[in-house]
Amino acid sequence: AIVVGGGIGTPPMLETAKHYAENCTAILGFRDAAHVILDEDFDACGCDVRLATDDGSKGHHGFVTDLLRQRLEEGGADIIYACGPKGMLQAVAAIAEEFGVRCEVSLEERMACGVGACLGCVCKTRDVDAHSHVHNARICTDGPVFEAREVEIG
Repeated sequence: AIVVGGGIGTPPMLETAKHYAENCTAILGFRDAAHVILDEDFDACGCDVRLATDDGSKGHHGFVTDLLRQRLEEGGADIIYACGPKGMLQAVAAIAEEFGVRCEVSLEERMACGVGACLGCVCKTRDVDAHSHVHNARICTDGPVFEAREVEIG
């Protein structure tokens, strides 16, 4: 498995990484070295940890997507899990599709009610729901984790 965390999307990936342990590559991205968190925790669970920072002050100078592409070129993966900014999730999903790897994304959205009644956190889906006949899923109740190929990110 490959887990990809961007900024505050990194902490949710730790438990998944622990599950896969040495069978996991953790690709983590941050603004700069001062914002890097949990890298030692990912390392402690046996993951292959790869860091990227926007300014190059720690790890790869660039985006997590550079490291993801590099890792997939080294050898395949069964699944990619990702949590972070929408732009990052879009790019990770595109790379996963390009390499034919299943990808699950954890979406964040403001949730007013948290029970699905207000529809304030809907995301567009690629398939029409049989019951409601619309292309929407509620992040608060239907997610927050979705198969990347089933939702429109952003």
